Amino acid sequence: MLRRAVCSLALLVGCVNDQPVGEDKPAPDPLALPQTAVADVPKNPGFIGVLTPRDVAEVTAPFTTKVDQFFVNLGDHVEKGTRLAHLDEQPLQQQLTAAKSELRARQAEISRAQSASSAAAAAYRRDKAGLKEGVSSRADVADAQAKSNEAGASVAKAVADAEQQKDNIATLTDKLAKMTLTAPIAGQVALRYVDDGARVEEGKPVLRVISSGQLFVRFAIPTDQVGKVSPNDVVDVQIDGRPGLAHGVVTNVSPELDSVAQMILAEAELTAPVPDKLQPGMVAHIITAAAKPAKPAP
Repeated sequence: MLRRAVCSLALLVGCVNDQPVGEDKPAPDPLALPQTAVADVPKNPGFIGVLTPRDVAEVTAPFTTKVDQFFVNLGDHVEKGTRLAHLDEQPLQQQLTAAKSELRARQAEISRAQSASSAAAAAYRRDKAGLKEGVSSRADVADAQAKSNEAGASVAKAVADAEQQKDNIATLTDKLAKMTLTAPIAGQVALRYVDDGARVEEGKPVLRVISSGQLFVRFAIPTDQVGKVSPNDVVDVQIDGRPGLAHGVVTNVSPELDSVAQMILAEAELTAPVPDKLQPGMVAHIITAAAKPAKPAP
């Protein structure tokens, strides 16, 4: 149960291994909760958590194609708008060319439909006039009216098809403008899901950028410990692999049980002095006053 809860926490804080697009083996994820941390849980006091960046942005592919070139490497610091990668535009250009050709055909169809509609409307008017003069029957007029209505509907359909094709061209043009992937936030490149030349699927992530500012700890509170941690509580933070204790303040405690983790999720900000060289994904333990070992009697 403990292993399940810890893994659930990792999933909820964005700390699971991501399966790279088009590859069988997972890429290393700097936000992943180390498997060794699960086995070490009983050895550490307090509530288990993970150092988490304030902002995480997945940069996705606007179109199914391949990566033409990466401009950044793992760990690079980037500003908002920095070029990250460029995707191969050729398949998209081919679709755009075909769509424009199809639009011209749709526009030609509009002209043909309008000509046919004009002719049908003229025939209807002649038959109506002929009915008054006794040279056309009511059946002739009804048939001409039906053909005029049908021709008008054909014009409406041709116009609608052309408008749909214009929308398709606008969508493809917008995607073309986004084939150079840029950083949506300032931060650090935390993950490249694929290599140069690899295939990427539309809507699937290509890179991950995380904010490089101060990290916070997202941690889980077992149900039998609910009420023992509240916002503004001052806590100690034991970070795996780092000597000594850091300090923090609880900033948020969820009011309800998480259905996946079956725990209460909470957050704590690290307070000065913040240890150096912290990395997202490091396992941390929140130690409250109640969890601190009692000092031996003098």
